Amino acid sequence: MSLSIEIQKKPNVEKQRKVCKSSEVFKLEEVQEIKDAIQEHLLFIGLDIKNNIRNISLLGVGKSNSIEVDMKYVVRTALVTASDKVILVHNHPSNQVEPSSQDIEFTNIINKLLKAYDIEFLDHIIVGEDKYLSMGEIKAISKEYVTDKWEFTKETLLMEENYKLKEKIHKLTNELQQYKKTEKEDEDEFE
Repeated sequence: MSLSIEIQKKPNVEKQRKVCKSSEVFKLEEVQEIKDAIQEHLLFIGLDIKNNIRNISLLGVGKSNSIEVDMKYVVRTALVTASDKVILVHNHPSNQVEPSSQDIEFTNIINKLLKAYDIEFLDHIIVGEDKYLSMGEIKAISKEYVTDKWEFTKETLLMEENYKLKEKIHKLTNELQQYKKTEKEDEDEFE
């Protein structure tokens, strides 16, 4: 038998970076690179269980006042990088760091999607040229957040789960019928 096992490279302790506060995230070289950009950039920061940086990826570049990134791309990046925790960072070229309604909706839906995979969403930080805002610190990330988009997503996930359960029930029913049939044939043989 041949097994394919993912091997995690041992981190170089000297080069290992850890973030525990939004101010530390703001100081990261990659964040400093996007803070002055004239287009919005979205960074994904994947962390291990101890908040060591496992991965930093640029997920998208937008216009001067918006960015469109597919939510499943954020989730996929978290899964592929085996991230235990996630922080998102994007810049506002206007240097106004207050979150838009789109920022709040995107953040809260990402929070719920990541939670479905037991990945902790720590924060979404908006950066400007010389300042930043942590959506986690201002309590813009809510467990009770509900929108039509989330309700549709939740219903879709439930429908998919329901379909999988029906398939499993069908398979088990067939196995049970096969078992009963085999048992009956065995009884008939002994008579």
